[in-house]
Amino acid sequence: MLIGQEPLRRGPSGAVRGVLAAVASLALVAVPAAALAPSATAAPASPTEEAPPNERAPRVPSPPDLGNTPWMTEAGRDMKGYRLSTYTGKYYDKSREQYRLCVIQRESGGNYDEPSGPWRGAYQFSDTLAAGALRAMRAEISDVYGNAGRQALDSLEGKLIYTWPRFFQDAAFWTTFNKGAGASHWAGGSWFCDPARNAESGWPSPNHWNYTPLERDKGNGGDDGKGGDQAADSSTPRAGTPEHNQLLARAFIRDKYGWRYPEFRALKDMWWRESNWRHTVINNHPNGPWYGLGQVNGGFIASRGYSIDEYMASPIAQIKVGAAYIKQRYGSPSKAWSFWQANGWY
Repeated sequence: MLIGQEPLRRGPSGAVRGVLAAVASLALVAVPAAALAPSATAAPASPTEEAPPNERAPRVPSPPDLGNTPWMTEAGRDMKGYRLSTYTGKYYDKSREQYRLCVIQRESGGNYDEPSGPWRGAYQFSDTLAAGALRAMRAEISDVYGNAGRQALDSLEGKLIYTWPRFFQDAAFWTTFNKGAGASHWAGGSWFCDPARNAESGWPSPNHWNYTPLERDKGNGGDDGKGGDQAADSSTPRAGTPEHNQLLARAFIRDKYGWRYPEFRALKDMWWRESNWRHTVINNHPNGPWYGLGQVNGGFIASRGYSIDEYMASPIAQIKVGAAYIKQRYGSPSKAWSFWQANGWY
């Protein structure tokens, strides 16, 4: 405006006034207001700038979108190992995804088809709890997936949870957990998983018991299941595998103590919960550490004449020590398993 005011005070001719008016008009259109403002009053940074990351929060990637029938996908049907949650519905909480993985490693070692004991599946649901979860999931699954969802839920009625696809077991966990309201279902035992948001990290962990890598061949060293010595004679498990360790244990307790199949079944279920029948696991709990198949402490191992190195190198030594512990403390595997079921340890 200063350009137009000063000449007007001097009384320019009409032609000059027309030129000046045109110049003023162009100036007002071409120059944005921000450019005319003093630098001291520059606009602050946009409040919508992305905040710096929370370095304390576990870096959990977003789970994949599995489409309109997630229970039919490869991921949604996978029954072995660890994956990001295949369920991402209204009960899913990304800040507790590491808590979920802590629970699943503790409870089943990533085995969704785990059938043992009164608790079953990846998250070790009782049959009653699983039936309640199925009812609780129905409204959301039907609303989101329509008739396909209703039919899928109908097909699960009356089936034990360890036969449910991974997607529905994940959904049952999150629905039962219910933003923390149902955390008490997984609160017991000596291994504590903290259900607070972003409280857990580093799961699954190869340094803890119940560790099962994401592989489909039950630990045959990366073979695709179509070759190698084990494939040539599928009736004889490879030495060092959980299946072979169970064969050794069944023969030993029968020959040494006269414990027949019912006792072996109790031992099988109990040591599955302790070590997944993997003789290399060490549980570095503050009250431990506990070692091997039966998760026996170092003092008892030494009392049976073994060093820790000798014990950890030999599945049969672990079976001898573990069976001796059970005989001395409980009298039999079935009595030890009954105690375990009531207390979460033995």
